[in-house]
Amino acid sequence: MDAHEQFVAGSSALAAGEWGAARDCFESALSVEESADALDGLALAVWWLNDPGTALELRARVFARLRHDGRDTEATAVAIWLARQYWGLYRRGEMANGWLSRARSLLETLPEDGSLRGWLVLAESEMGRPHPRAANAADRALRIAREHGDRDLEIVALTRRGACTVSAGGIAEGLSDLHEAMTAATSGEGHDVQYVGEALCTLMEVAGLIGDPGMVEPWAKFLVSFRSSYAFGPLLPFETQSATDLISAFCTGCCGGVYLVTGRLDAAEEQLVRAVSQMSKTGLRPRCLHPVADLVALRVLQGRLEEAETLITGFEGDSDCAPSAAAVDLALGRPARAVDRLVAALDALAETPVLTLPARSQLVDAALAAGDAGLAQDAAQRIADLAAATDTPLHRAHRDHAAGKVALARADGEAAGLLRSAALGFAQSGAPLAACRARMDLARSLVGKDRGLAITEARSALQSLDRMGATAEADRAAAFLRGLGVKGRTGPRDGSLLSRREQEVLGLVCEGLSNTEIAERLFISTRTAGHHVSNILTKLCVRSRTEAAAYALLNLPTAQTLAHK
Repeated sequence: MDAHEQFVAGSSALAAGEWGAARDCFESALSVEESADALDGLALAVWWLNDPGTALELRARVFARLRHDGRDTEATAVAIWLARQYWGLYRRGEMANGWLSRARSLLETLPEDGSLRGWLVLAESEMGRPHPRAANAADRALRIAREHGDRDLEIVALTRRGACTVSAGGIAEGLSDLHEAMTAATSGEGHDVQYVGEALCTLMEVAGLIGDPGMVEPWAKFLVSFRSSYAFGPLLPFETQSATDLISAFCTGCCGGVYLVTGRLDAAEEQLVRAVSQMSKTGLRPRCLHPVADLVALRVLQGRLEEAETLITGFEGDSDCAPSAAAVDLALGRPARAVDRLVAALDALAETPVLTLPARSQLVDAALAAGDAGLAQDAAQRIADLAAATDTPLHRAHRDHAAGKVALARADGEAAGLLRSAALGFAQSGAPLAACRARMDLARSLVGKDRGLAITEARSALQSLDRMGATAEADRAAAFLRGLGVKGRTGPRDGSLLSRREQEVLGLVCEGLSNTEIAERLFISTRTAGHHVSNILTKLCVRSRTEAAAYALLNLPTAQTLAHK
């Protein structure tokens, strides 16, 4: 085939989502004759093949060729695309602003800019966190999209306006925009499948903001169910069989964050380690949930404080990471430092009240640990104000928990009722880890009133924390029970406490493998293998690998099966 025929074949493959074939065709066409169109096709193909760095380099060359060819309208669209990619994927503000400035200059020379002005306004609104001013810009982009019939722009502008509205406290209005955008995206109204991905990503971002990962699942299920109806390309890899598979394949950072919120710590670890590794190697990071922040929070839960402190180094100034950094400070006995970093982060988030919730909740704990009851009370009141504005069950649970902890610190009789309400609210909202924390606070509030009930609540929380793998908090719960004169843990315990990964590790322990050999077999680090073994010994209440293997072979058929695979 000649260059033109290769270009046509590449364009057909690109439209069909056959990215590898498209890349090969465009490369063949370019080997004969370089053109802006073939370069652009190749750039888009490699972008979908998960090589955004090369894609950005190629599209910069496309921009130059289009300018030389006098195709300034297309060049402007490429400049805006590059700006959005540099910010959305890499947070490289200088590069993004440079391309936006180039697009603005070109727009002024175009006789008719169509919907490009809307894309520019949208890109400008995305340069930063969701906030009310950005919502106004997204609304303007939406009007331009509808005026010119640009469905892709309409979808993305709706999602941006929705995210900004939610961040300012308008939960119902914002979610309405987001669900409308997802309806348009999944029904095939748009032209480019990229914007289906952007809509799903923004929905995940908002789910993280309001702590409701369940809102993503219906749309993910829809995409999986209708995979044959639409060309969703890499958003639905062939091995994707479930909504969870889709979220995991789409964004490891998002998936890990969802698992963390829902108490699936072993699964969260796998996803978050992968996301942080990708970020360190490529510079790419999820725009919705910061993987370092979530992995640090996980390490604190696991009691792996040295790793947590190492991980957070270099990210302390990122307000997304402030709650996790403060958790490290609190675990290491530095409450004053935790307070300082949280107050600084909250100052930076003043315009977006919903985004303040993680830091505000952590500030209650830090202030109480630092002996500043007034600051803790103020933080609890701010959480109450947010809950009144959003009226979501999860935010109400946070309100009750914060108020309950403040009441407990001053020995207020209302503490138990508030903490019981918080535990129930978290459980009903699908936040089991937060529910366990509230139950432990409830147990503390009951010690002087109903010791038996305090023991019951603490034991229930301990069992759940052990099952999740929240080692540090489980150990504190066990210590609390021992302080009441009862056994913290009784054992050996039910092997169902072990996560799927821990069961795999136990099977290899039964084979007599060392930590190094386990690491090689499971493609994990030796240190991680050691932590899994330590968790297994703790959960089974045994003292050695030999005892663990003996218990497993006698009581856990799964371990025997895994050991002989």
